[in-house]
Amino acid sequence: MNAKKDLAVEFDHHSPDFNRDPVPDLAALRKKCPLGYTESHDGYWVATTYDNARRVLSEPENFTVERSADGLRGGKLIPSAPHAPLILPGALDGKPHDRLRDPLRRYFLRPYVEKRMADTVRGIVRDLIAGLRTREEFDFAAEFSFELTVRTIFHFVGLDNDIADKAEFIRMLEDAFAIDPEAGSDRDSVAEVTSSRYLEAEALVRRVVETRKAADDPGDDLIGIMVAAEPALAVDEIVSLTLSLVLGGVRTTAATLENIVWHLDADRELRRELAADRGRIPRVVDELVRYYPATPVVARTAVRDVELDGVPIKEGDRIAAVIPAANLDEDRFPCAERIDPDRRDGPPLTFGAGIHYCMGVWLAKMELRLAIEGLLDNMPGYTVDREKSRRFEKLGVNNGWARLVVHPGPATR
Repeated sequence: MNAKKDLAVEFDHHSPDFNRDPVPDLAALRKKCPLGYTESHDGYWVATTYDNARRVLSEPENFTVERSADGLRGGKLIPSAPHAPLILPGALDGKPHDRLRDPLRRYFLRPYVEKRMADTVRGIVRDLIAGLRTREEFDFAAEFSFELTVRTIFHFVGLDNDIADKAEFIRMLEDAFAIDPEAGSDRDSVAEVTSSRYLEAEALVRRVVETRKAADDPGDDLIGIMVAAEPALAVDEIVSLTLSLVLGGVRTTAATLENIVWHLDADRELRRELAADRGRIPRVVDELVRYYPATPVVARTAVRDVELDGVPIKEGDRIAAVIPAANLDEDRFPCAERIDPDRRDGPPLTFGAGIHYCMGVWLAKMELRLAIEGLLDNMPGYTVDREKSRRFEKLGVNNGWARLVVHPGPATR
């Protein structure tokens, strides 16, 4: 049996077909071939069912997120980007991963995040809405969701006062780390071009970290927490962690918020339900997070010969968990294409699984909840201009919006 030949499929998550509307095609692919093999991007396995995708994401003993020593193979995205710096701790498995993540775990738990950040996020939402709600229209992607997530993560991490143009800093990091939403399969060439600017950013953060280390009180934000961690983290590790945390806290949450705003524009009944009962917002957020995963495809590399769903995967094979397909798997989520706030079918794979489950999940959900509350309070009649709005040209890395034009509706209180 030649498994790769026998299970060959046509699939390219950076293609125009995937960009248009992958849901129907992914459903057909999942039923026809729960595990297929595509020749795109030097070849990789495509896991489309919930069970297969979850195994890929949660078994580091079989499927690693790490890159090869030369950087040419591996990583969490396809194709690989050898010129991109490592995203820590997410680019590591095993003890190296745990050593960097363990000092931060409790600071990302829901009680701590709510206590430390809820008032700050409410204030950011309030300020953004105040400047936008009297406009005839505005770009929600650029002027609300991106701004909200940028301001939130810089405050949480502790770089509020150190970087003047935060938006430009984030865009540079996206290029350097090879996750530019529009770059598609050309991500590595963008990372190479940006490498010198990344070194400048790295040097800036290093100065901040070294200043904190020399201070009597390093502060109670994440940089301060990392500086004071026991066992101690090296300066290089704190710098890498800081840049990774800043980067990870922006586009994924922003894309999810944009998709929620898009969805509630179409489903006015659901919007009315949320306006009448704010207690339903968290459950609706969970459902829409399932339906609109921000990162559609997450990759791993087989570390040994292993069997997945009866198919032999060879050591070194690349394999992609296709999150939109897994999250709409009817075997896991009955009536999967229906938004059901009362669903109790377990967690989707939007935030990952296993040791790499997203550390910032509670911060993201809080931002989404408070943003929706603010919109319902101050722009309850908003509409999306669907003719003027457009998704990113390539959705393989980020399922978000390049432009989302919103009309606030009649002025409110």
